[in-house]
Amino acid sequence: ALHMADYALERGEVKLSANLHSCGNYLLFRDYFTVGKVRLHAAKFCNKHLLCPLCAIRRGAKQVKAYLDRLHVVLADNPDLKLSLLTLTVKDGEDLGERFRHLTNSFRSMQQARRSYLRGKGPHVELAKVHGAVGSYEFKRGKNSGQWHPHVHMVVLHRADLDSRKLSDEWHKFTGDSFIVDVTPFHDDKPLVDGFLEVFKYALKFSDMPLEDNWSGFRTLAGKRLVFSFGLFWGVEVPEELTDEQLDDLPFVDLLFKFARGSGYHFSGSSEVKNPQQKAKKLHTKSEIVDTINAPTNNGVRKCQALPWLKPSGISQLDTSPNTKSRAGPCQTIGRSTLDRGTLRDG
Repeated sequence: ALHMADYALERGEVKLSANLHSCGNYLLFRDYFTVGKVRLHAAKFCNKHLLCPLCAIRRGAKQVKAYLDRLHVVLADNPDLKLSLLTLTVKDGEDLGERFRHLTNSFRSMQQARRSYLRGKGPHVELAKVHGAVGSYEFKRGKNSGQWHPHVHMVVLHRADLDSRKLSDEWHKFTGDSFIVDVTPFHDDKPLVDGFLEVFKYALKFSDMPLEDNWSGFRTLAGKRLVFSFGLFWGVEVPEELTDEQLDDLPFVDLLFKFARGSGYHFSGSSEVKNPQQKAKKLHTKSEIVDTINAPTNNGVRKCQALPWLKPSGISQLDTSPNTKSRAGPCQTIGRSTLDRGTLRDG
């Protein structure tokens, strides 16, 4: 995100650059030590998931959990359903916007054919065997062509096996330029989460591109609907908040980490033990925490003492600027010496 922030600034996108630059500059974890669980309680996010790997990972993790929860409910009621990963592609092309429209229009036509059959108003199509699906549109450069390679990944629920040959023929009729499809059944030795990760890592794929391609993809696809669902997966609600769900009524300790460019995350301080069941002491709300962390003093430096409960770790002052190295001295961490900004996972 920092490299993309610099790239955006070079193109005059000052506000966007600032948002990317400050994304993830602090992370406040809540350690529920009595049950051995740690949750992300507060953080700065830019919510530009097509440009920012951190936001892409957090958003993808939320989506995976929401749809896995729905899947468990569906399979409990329909234990005979099978799962497969279905991939559809169209011909590579230079114009990303045109290829996106071609892919989405072709798939909508296939969905309409499915609906027509199920209503008794059209011929049978292989997609009619699917009782539910969740998928995403993904784009990258083709290895051989060097052009934009658009495709769809879907996790599909079905009883009857999908006929790949018939599906390929039908897809060619809808696209006019592609017959390439892939159906990979899930087996007992393949964790269910793997298929959902394949679907929801679409945004993270953008961060693997060269900056120029990543920027072009963002400018073309920002605001477009890149995730879809139908059938038994329809109506799943994915939380907008990128922090974790908190554990109520359990004692906890807050742990603050700051990011310094060039050295990663460093432990900055912790709170005293807080017990929500004890009403005598006022607990700081998330907004109060964020306001305190972001509020500079007269000389532009954030002070750890500004938050009364925060105990500094070998420091008297904290600076949240991503360009300033941590003042913390020897790092203290959860499980490792530093936290990698690009590998933060949900929960």
